[in-house]
Amino acid sequence: MATITAQILVGSGHPNHDGIVPSHNLYFMEDNRPSWTLYPVSLGDGFGTKVTWIPTLEHTLEDALLMTAIHVVRDPEIEQMAKEFISSQENNWVVMYDDVDPGHLELMYQRCRAMTNSYKLVLTVLRGSAIEEQLPVLKEYKMDLEVCLPRYVRLYSRWLEQTRVEGEL
Repeated sequence: MATITAQILVGSGHPNHDGIVPSHNLYFMEDNRPSWTLYPVSLGDGFGTKVTWIPTLEHTLEDALLMTAIHVVRDPEIEQMAKEFISSQENNWVVMYDDVDPGHLELMYQRCRAMTNSYKLVLTVLRGSAIEEQLPVLKEYKMDLEVCLPRYVRLYSRWLEQTRVEGEL
């Protein structure tokens, strides 16, 4: 059974405080085959349909940022590159290792890093997520960003039949 270990809210920053007006959610699910699934906040608002990508293991987080640039921000240069370089993009299902040449993928990452600040992300990363160690790459991007990591955890273990608590509120 797949487990969600990270979530990204995509939208615009609120002009009067540090909140977000979300348009899309991205969920990172891990199991034997990790995936990113992008959902519009409301399917009835005309934002589009569900999109699922099977990311690269080396650049899982950047694959989510590329997905956002193509399907949410709709950067014209990135959209054109996607049409040329991603073989199955119009099917809303992409397997990065099969559908994109690594050299082309690097070109798209570079374009994403150069994009101007036109949106905001709120990234929530749960303990043990595969993207934890990839977070430093976010320094290379220009979008508004908040990264939320656990500071307090209370979890019951069925195997140990006990609850462990870590951190402070």
